[in-house]
Amino acid sequence: MSLEDWLNKRWYPASDGEGNDSTQLPLLAPLEVAFRHASRWRKLRNKPAPLPVPVIVVGNITVGGAGKTPLVAELGRWLQQRGKKPGIISRGYGGRAQGYPYDVTAQSHPLESGDEPLMLHLMTGLPVMVSPKRSEAAEALIAQHGCDVILSDDGLQHYGLWRSLEICVVDGTRGLGNEHLLPRGPLRESAERLASVDMVIVNGQPSEIVLEQCGDELDFTMELQPSRWHQFNLDQTSTLKLESGPEVGPCHGVAAIGNPQRFFNALRSLGFTVMEMAFPDHHQFSQTELQLDGITPVIMTMKDAVKCRDFWQSHWWAMEANAILPDLFYQKIHQHIESFDPA
Repeated sequence: MSLEDWLNKRWYPASDGEGNDSTQLPLLAPLEVAFRHASRWRKLRNKPAPLPVPVIVVGNITVGGAGKTPLVAELGRWLQQRGKKPGIISRGYGGRAQGYPYDVTAQSHPLESGDEPLMLHLMTGLPVMVSPKRSEAAEALIAQHGCDVILSDDGLQHYGLWRSLEICVVDGTRGLGNEHLLPRGPLRESAERLASVDMVIVNGQPSEIVLEQCGDELDFTMELQPSRWHQFNLDQTSTLKLESGPEVGPCHGVAAIGNPQRFFNALRSLGFTVMEMAFPDHHQFSQTELQLDGITPVIMTMKDAVKCRDFWQSHWWAMEANAILPDLFYQKIHQHIESFDPA
C-alpha cells in the first residue's frame, strides 16, 4: 500500500460509512500545528498588487481532486461564448519547462507543461499559461493574448496571486475528511476558510456529513456529466471527437487523479463493467503499464490521456466530462465581471 492510500484510508470516511481508521493520526498533531502556523504566515506576508482584469480562482482546501479543473473549463467556455477573452493560469504541477511563463500549445509535452494545463488547452482551445508564480502567468496572458478575464486552476492557497473572486470546490462524498490539517488530515487550510471565499460549490450530491461540514457556506451543487469521447490522431497533436464511443461492456478503467473512484463510478453509470486501474495523482505512464490484452477497451480520463499521446492505441478512449451548474451560478459570475472596477 502506498503512503497516499494509507493516509486516505485514515483521512476520509470509509465507503461503507463506518468511519476511518484514524487511531495513529494523533501522533501527527505536532506537525499539524506547525503546518497551521506556516499556512497563516504565508497568507500574512503576501500583499499582491491588483491586476487590471478580474481574476477568478477555482480551488479547494483539501489535497486531491475535488472537480475544480472541469469547472475551470466550463467557466472558460461560458465566458468565451459571451464575448470575453478568458485565459487560464496554472502552476503546472509535474511539468518542468525550460523557462517561465510557459505558453501551452497543442504540441506541448505534459513533462513540460504539466498534465492539467495541456488538458485544459486541448479541451477549451483557450490560452493557458504556466508558471510557479501565478501572477507572472496572469500578466503574460494579459500582455501576449489580450485576456480580459483570468481563471486560475487551483491556487486558493497561492496568496502571491491577487484575486477578485474565490470559488472553493468540495467533493460531495469525501468532503473535508476528518477536518484536520496536513499531515493529520487532508486540509490545506482550516474549515473556517469556507466562510471567506465567495462561493462554495459541492461536486456531486452532498452526503449528510458534507452538508454538516459546509453548513450555511454551501452555495451550489455541481454535477460532472460524461459529454464526449476522444481518441488521439496519429499526429499526436489533437483529439478527434467521435459520435459514438467504445461498445458498452467490459473495460479497463485507468485513472491517475485525486479521486479515481469518481471516474470508475461514472463509467459504471454508462453501463460499463470496469476493471479498475488506479494510479497516484499525476502519475506519468509508460507504454508497458497499459499493455493489457490488446482488445478490451481502455478508458481513461482526459488528464491521463494527454500523457499517453506518444503511444496511443486504437482501442484506447478518453472520456471528457462537463460541469453542470445552476443558472444562478452563471448570474453571479456575470454580475462579478460586469461590476469589476480595475481602479
